[in-house]
Amino acid sequence: MKSKNTQRISSVHRKTNETEINVKVNLDGNGNNKIDTGLPFFDHMIEQLSKHSLIDIYLCCVGDLQIDSHHTIEDIGWALGNAINKALGNKKGIKRYSFTYLPMDECLTRSCIDISGRPWLVWKVFLPNISIKNIETEIFKEFFHSFAQSSEITLHIENIYGQNTHHIIESCFKSLALSLRSAIAIDSRNFNNVPSTKGTLTGNK
Repeated sequence: MKSKNTQRISSVHRKTNETEINVKVNLDGNGNNKIDTGLPFFDHMIEQLSKHSLIDIYLCCVGDLQIDSHHTIEDIGWALGNAINKALGNKKGIKRYSFTYLPMDECLTRSCIDISGRPWLVWKVFLPNISIKNIETEIFKEFFHSFAQSSEITLHIENIYGQNTHHIIESCFKSLALSLRSAIAIDSRNFNNVPSTKGTLTGNK
């Protein structure tokens, strides 16, 4: 169990010429969230991530949407992943590994996670080259890539089958959420230890 004195909470402020982002996370929350990215469909995806991971996420982004959605979605991946990584601290006691098969109507998506300190993304998801609510679908890969890099996790996402583009994208977020929920959970049998023979899950060690 988690110590009552340990709060896995963090905040990140990220400002560039393209975006300004404020994000706060509580890893031991209830899935409460308030999301404002200027992109309603993307708001919905981050809400799904929060709801099913039980991570409280409060996120606001002002981005250069007059150009396109690329910078906003990619930079949010960086900021959100960074916030989760900070909240994990030294990662002592976490379960570390997890995987989820997520069915959503006609599609099935698998997400596998290792909170390893070695960022990596394997993305086996085919999305038609279309736009959903002013978001080009190809940018979702960049979100997951940025998220994996800044959170320092190894992340494999594969859409095994599916036809509806909305369902495929949403299943990626939901499967990530459930895998995160399990991987960041505290293992009562290993509470005082970092789950690595190296003794650390930080950086590229």
